Amino acid sequence: MFDQQALLDYLSSPEGINTIIVGIIIIGAINAIFITFSVRTTYGIVKKEKDRRVMQQKKIDRLYPKQE
Repeated sequence: MFDQQALLDYLSSPEGINTIIVGIIIIGAINAIFITFSVRTTYGIVKKEKDRRVMQQKKIDRLYPKQE
């Protein structure tokens, strides 16, 4: 399959360590993008629902004004 000793030698070298670090940075960036997308989507839905409820309440208040 792979020559494990050659792979370990490469990963132990400065070039291999740089490759590992770049891989970790790329995976972290992709993870941050997914987290940002999911948070924006979730809070965007919540904000739209809140706006919709406020509009409905305004319509109800117009149709049935409070009499004092």
